[in-house]
Amino acid sequence: MKSIFRLLYAIAAVALVACSEPDYGSTPDTTITSLGTPSNNEIWFTTVDGRELRSLNRDAFNAKIEHIDYSEYGICAIRFEGELTTIGDNAFSGCHNLFNLSLPNSVKEIGERAFYDCINMESLTLGSGLSLCKNMAFSGCYSLNSLHIPAIYNWCTITFESDTANPLYYACRLLVNKSKIEELNIPEGIESISSYAFYNNSSITSVNIPTSLKSIGRNAFTGCDYIEKVTIRNVKRWSEIEFENQESNPLSIAGKLLLKKMIDGEETISEVRELDLSGVTNITSYAFINCTTIESLTTDNTLTTIGNDTFRNCTSLTEVLLGEGINNIGKHSFMNCKALTRVTCYAPQPPYLGNSDVFSYNNENRKFYVPSDAVATYKSDKHWKKYDSSIEEIND
Repeated sequence: MKSIFRLLYAIAAVALVACSEPDYGSTPDTTITSLGTPSNNEIWFTTVDGRELRSLNRDAFNAKIEHIDYSEYGICAIRFEGELTTIGDNAFSGCHNLFNLSLPNSVKEIGERAFYDCINMESLTLGSGLSLCKNMAFSGCYSLNSLHIPAIYNWCTITFESDTANPLYYACRLLVNKSKIEELNIPEGIESISSYAFYNNSSITSVNIPTSLKSIGRNAFTGCDYIEKVTIRNVKRWSEIEFENQESNPLSIAGKLLLKKMIDGEETISEVRELDLSGVTNITSYAFINCTTIESLTTDNTLTTIGNDTFRNCTSLTEVLLGEGINNIGKHSFMNCKALTRVTCYAPQPPYLGNSDVFSYNNENRKFYVPSDAVATYKSDKHWKKYDSSIEEIND
């Protein structure tokens, strides 16, 4: 047992000494080395002072502690009598000398405040079985700067009950197989990304979205301030993804939307400029918020609803075409589209507008074109009458 710990310590000691300032510019990242993945009845850890863990709650685990091996070389192990599945509430709360910790693949749940105020913990390795991190599980882990996980697929599905339930809140970078994730590839087959999943991950520069994705939870990409582009494979699928709020959508940070597709057997990537959403019934809230590449929007009679903030701040958007079926346009949907000059709407009845700012801060010369026999109806409608001087009949 000690021979294994000696080897692990020799590897970890060099890396841990060099990690005072995280390096976000290279991949793979070797500034922090994981202790590895322990067996299902062990936790591996190191302490800053080589002494016993202070404030360990020995009764906060599903399995009884058999013994704790405090190695003279600094790498230690908690051994349990059975398989470890739960790190209970307040398990390591206040363990100020905890420095580096690795959990086994068998751990499914981390309880409330489990690592609360572990102020010196710098590196954390989580296993593949984790499915739930309860409220404030990692609150106060101010020194945490490196988080190791086995795969992105599992990570996307973990339930985080709050922002500080996710160790990324402090770590700010995610490592898989010792490589820092900069290009985030969400695997095909993933249908939902959990709330807070990539919160504060400042190492991400691009996000690739699969066609299988259907929803992204609250604040999933809050604080991911260095995302420069989002690449999708199907604009219609993208327009139907349910975003719980603006920070759920990485495009709200990146601005640049790219489409990857096959042309004559070759894969091409291009900016989404002419957005054709024919066949789409509902364009979800926040779907294209802050997108700077879109220049035109075309829909057909299938479309009935545009959500809240859907095209807000699309500063390159100049022209919008809406079919006969549109009946609801959500709050701020086209707000601050400063280049928007032409909106053509074939709906015989004025669509409901979510608020008075749906078309605020467009180009000063913006015009609305509606069916000739509906001009008067639009101009007198309580939602549209503020635009009466800009409403004209369709002339094409």
